[in-house]
Amino acid sequence: MPVFDPPIDDPVGPYRRLSHTQADLHRRCPKMWYQRYVQGLQGGSPPIFAMGHAVEGALNRVMRDSPVLVEKDALSEIFDSPLEEVDVSGTGNVVIRPSSAKDAPWPGLQLSPLAVADWPQTRKKMTEWARGRANIHFEREWKQGHEEWLENPNRIGDWDAFEAARKDEALEMVYAGIGFHLDEVEDCMAANGGPTFSNWRKGGNRTKWPAPDGFPYEHSSPHPAAQSAGEITLCEAWEVARPWFCDPDSGLFSLVAIHPDGWLQGEYDLVYRWAGEVRIHDVKASAGISDFSSGYPEQLAIYAYLWWVTHERQEMVSELEIWYLGVPVRKQIPLPNEKALIRLENRLKPLFEKLKQSEKYLESDYPGTPSPVRMFSPGGVPSDKEPLLGMARCNGCEYQLVCDASPQKETLPTGGMMRFSSSSDAQVKCTPIGDIQPFVTVRGMVREPNLVKQWPTFEKEFLEFYLDIGQREWLAVVIRQENPTLPFGFEHGAMIRIRNGIVAAGWKQNLGNHKRLDVTSGTIELAPNPSDDDVPFDKLIPESYNINADIFNFEHNDAKWAVRLVDATGSAAFQVWGGLAKHRSVLEGYQPERGDEVVIVGAKAKDQYGKIVLEGRVTKTFTTRLHPKPLS
Repeated sequence: MPVFDPPIDDPVGPYRRLSHTQADLHRRCPKMWYQRYVQGLQGGSPPIFAMGHAVEGALNRVMRDSPVLVEKDALSEIFDSPLEEVDVSGTGNVVIRPSSAKDAPWPGLQLSPLAVADWPQTRKKMTEWARGRANIHFEREWKQGHEEWLENPNRIGDWDAFEAARKDEALEMVYAGIGFHLDEVEDCMAANGGPTFSNWRKGGNRTKWPAPDGFPYEHSSPHPAAQSAGEITLCEAWEVARPWFCDPDSGLFSLVAIHPDGWLQGEYDLVYRWAGEVRIHDVKASAGISDFSSGYPEQLAIYAYLWWVTHERQEMVSELEIWYLGVPVRKQIPLPNEKALIRLENRLKPLFEKLKQSEKYLESDYPGTPSPVRMFSPGGVPSDKEPLLGMARCNGCEYQLVCDASPQKETLPTGGMMRFSSSSDAQVKCTPIGDIQPFVTVRGMVREPNLVKQWPTFEKEFLEFYLDIGQREWLAVVIRQENPTLPFGFEHGAMIRIRNGIVAAGWKQNLGNHKRLDVTSGTIELAPNPSDDDVPFDKLIPESYNINADIFNFEHNDAKWAVRLVDATGSAAFQVWGGLAKHRSVLEGYQPERGDEVVIVGAKAKDQYGKIVLEGRVTKTFTTRLHPKPLS
C-alpha cells in the first residue's frame, strides 16, 4: 500500500469532529475561518446533518447489541448503557459518558441469554437479526434527529420534504454499514478469532477502553456467547470483532482522544483491534462525490497521528479506511509512516497556535482566497474534471452574502439615523458595530477591598472595592474573575490602574445610584504616576447603543435568548437573559428570523471573556422591528 505523505502546503482537509476544524476552514478559505471564529457567525443547520447522525447512531447501536442477549424485535432501549456525569478536566466542564460505577446497571449483566437455537448461525441469519435491530434503532435515531433539528434555532430547510426524499436512503446506508461489519466478522472467523481469542473465551483481553458491548469497563467473566472449546462460532466472532466506537448513549465529545499537550482532539468512528493491530475506519453517510473527499485522506492521517501520539508514540495504525455508505464502497487510504506523522505535527501545531492562541486577529491576515473546488465520483474517486478555480467556492459558502471578498455580497447596514418602520416616525441614531468601544482605563486609589457574594444566587464571590479618583469622585469596582491577578502591593490605599473595564450604572441600598466599573478580562497594575490613557471621572459615563444590523444566526440556550448581529463594520452578540417570558417581553411580539434586518435600541455592552456582547433591558426605550427603513 502506498504511504500517505501530506504536502506541506496542501490547501484542503476537512477534519470532522476535530478541535482543529478551524484549520479546515482556514485552508479552504482563510476568510471563512475569520467569519466563524472571530466574527462568530454560524451557518444554518439543514436536515441532512440530522440524517448523518441518525445513520451513524443506528449503526453503532446495532454493533453494540449482542445476538445472544437481544432479540431481533426487542425495544431499542433494552441495551442502553448506564450513564454518569464526569468532570473530565476538573474545571466544571461536565460530560455524559458510560458509567464506571461498580453497581451500574449494565444490560449485559441483567439480561438472560436467548436459547442457543435462536442464535444466528449463518451470515444470512445474522444479517436478518442485524437488520431487524437496525429498523428499530433507526426509527429512534431518526426521531431524535428530527427533535434536535426542531429545537435548533438555526434550522433551515423543509424536514417533511427531506424525509420523503431521503429517509429510505438513510436506512439503506445503515444496512450497508452492517454488511461491511459482517465482512469483518467473517474475516475474524476465518482467522479463528485472532491472536487473543482464546484469552477472550476465558473472560480476558478487555482493554481499558473496551468496545461498547453492554458490559462494564472492568469485567472479567466470560461472555455468554463464549464456548468452552472448538472452532469459533459466528456469534463469538460478532462479539470479538466488535470495533471501538463512541457509545451512542454518551454525550457529544465525551469520548474523544486528546493530545497529551491538549492542542488536538478527535473522535474515531470505528477502531478494529481483533486482529492484534489497530485499524481505523471512518463512516461517511454519503456517496463521496463532494469536495470534502479531497481532505478525507488527511483526516484519516490525523486519526493515525492521534492514536500514535496518545500511545506514547509507540503504536502505529496499520490500516485506514473510509466507508462510503451511500454507494456503498470501502475505500483504502494510504498510511502515513512515522516521518509523515512528524511532518503533520510540525505543520498543524503552529497553525493551532496561530488560530487558537493569537491575541489579535487582523482581518487583513485572513484574505478571501478560497482553495479550488475539486470534483469526485462515487466512492471518493478523483474525477477527471478540472477543479473549479477562482471564487467558485463562494457559491456554496454560508458567508457569501456578508464576506467582502464574495461576488455575491449584499449591502449591509452601516448605522446612521433610522426609523423603525414605514408607519412610524420614531427615529434613533445607530452606532456601527465596529465603532462600539466600551472599554476604559481608570486610575485611582483602592478603598475597602473585600470579597462579596454576588447577586442573584449569592454563591460566587468576587473582589469588590471602591476606587477614589478625586476628592468626591469614586467608582464601585467589581472584579468579575474568580482568581484575579493582583499586583504585589495591592491593598487599601494603593494607587492602581485598571485597564479594559466597562462603566455601568450600579445601585445598592447603602449607596443608591452610582457608577460601577465591571472588570472581566481587564487587568490591574500599580500606578504611582498618571498616564495619558487614564480617563477622567466626568468622561466615565455608562454607554448604551442603538444598533441597525442583520440577524445572521441565533445563539439561544435555556437561560438566554441570543442572536449574532452583523453590519458592514463587524459583528456582535446580542442577548436577553431570563428565559422565554423575558425575551418575549423584550421582543414585543416580534418573531425574528435569520436574515432579518433589525434595530435594537438601548443595548448595554458587556465583557464576555474579552469579547463585547450587547444585552437588552426591558424598558420603554427598547424595541425591535422587522425591516427598518433608512431615513430619506
